[in-house]
This record gives sequence, C-alpha cells and structure tokens, in this order.
Amino acid sequence: MEYDPVPLPTHEVTVAVAVDARIVKRTATRKVVPVYAGTDGPELAEQPRGHRRQWTDPQWLAFEEHRRLEAELSRDDEPVAAVWVVRPHDRASTDLP
Repeated sequence: MEYDPVPLPTHEVTVAVAVDARIVKRTATRKVVPVYAGTDGPELAEQPRGHRRQWTDPQWLAFEEHRRLEAELSRDDEPVAAVWVVRPHDRASTDLP
C-alpha cells in the first residue's frame, strides 16, 4: 500500500499552552446489577465476577455445564481463514488516454 504525502497545516497551532485538568466528580453513576437468582448458564456467564461469591450450588453447576458446552462447541468449529492481497498502486496503469 502506498500513501501520497499530504502537507500538514502549520498555521493552526502557534503557541504551546499548558493545560491543567482534574476530575471534579464522576458525572455518571455506576449501574448496580442485581444478583441473578436463576440457573440459566448463559445468563450466569454474563453476570459480574463479584456475584459468584453469592451463587448457590445449582447455579455453579449450571455455570460449569454452560462453560463445558461452550468449550466443546468451540473445539468442533472449523478454522476460518481469510487472505487479503495488497498490491502497490501503479499510477501509470490507471491513467486513461
């Protein structure tokens, strides 16, 4: 891939100015996710890691089963490959008479 040089504007920044910035407060509050009480494996996998301390034995079993099934399904997937061929741009060949 070839790039054409482009002149950069030098008139926009003339003087370097020191910037003093500080965070005064957080503007957005963090959304609290309630602890999930069900035993749906995909839903348990999306829960925050901190919630795992409060899981029951059936929830752990559902989570581990979901992880095991996902691992087995990912092993069965065929590898997918893509090839990109990049050729240099030749201006002489694109000029029309």
